[in-house]
Amino acid sequence: MTKYLTLLLLASIAVFTFSAGLSAQVPAGMPAPAVKCAHCGKMKPSAARAENAAGQSVDLCFDCCKLPRCEYCQMPSDVESPGGDRLCRECAKDMVKDKAEAEKVMKDVRQVLSSKFKMTSKHKITYEIGTRKDLNLEADGDHKELGWFDPKTIRDKPHYTVRILTGLPRDVFRCVGAHELAHDWMDETLPHLMDKPEIREGFAEFVAWSFAGVEGSKRMMKYTENRTDEVYGGGFRKVRKMMGNAKTAPEWKAILLKEFPLKQTKKGGK
Repeated sequence: MTKYLTLLLLASIAVFTFSAGLSAQVPAGMPAPAVKCAHCGKMKPSAARAENAAGQSVDLCFDCCKLPRCEYCQMPSDVESPGGDRLCRECAKDMVKDKAEAEKVMKDVRQVLSSKFKMTSKHKITYEIGTRKDLNLEADGDHKELGWFDPKTIRDKPHYTVRILTGLPRDVFRCVGAHELAHDWMDETLPHLMDKPEIREGFAEFVAWSFAGVEGSKRMMKYTENRTDEVYGGGFRKVRKMMGNAKTAPEWKAILLKEFPLKQTKKGGK
């Protein structure tokens, strides 16, 4: 018994000595070790962590934390897009700001919707890009419209236009394009739902979210999931719950028709 107590006492002394040594190495109040700031690249103590365009959590120093933030991720912004948005360097690397490039991207988005989701329409669509003022897009508070599907009848002939804010990062542009093409599909397939804002916008957000999943754009999926506004965010959650495990446009159509019997009204949507 005496031998056991002696060993226990020696072990306690050893633990106390080791702990005291650690305390001596890292005194109370000592600043955190320096890390490389993800924005300025300098070795400084981390003041906060942010999520970059790739969805990675990174360290920012105190000075960079005070800078304006990118519209589409949490990184400091030092670039203004042609559309007037604040962007970080990474998001600004691959902006879609040329009409020819925008048309090429939208053609590809339409192809992905067709091949992955069996979502097609016969409409011939004109694509436009520009500033919010150019495209008549709203930018009030937290609600900043990035695109607009505009169906019109001119001289008794239908015209379909998709307008998207210029200077969007490519993954954002593609998901906005998917949202607007979902309106086009609904306008052709289920026009009686175009006058129901929560379903119209909720479904378009659901399609954009599903598209982002196929594209591997986690930040755009998270952007949609985190929307708190009633029409877009609330509509998305309502439609996503409604769709369950349905994966393609024909399945979505059947569900929507069951929930909302056919009517003869038609309006455009943003």
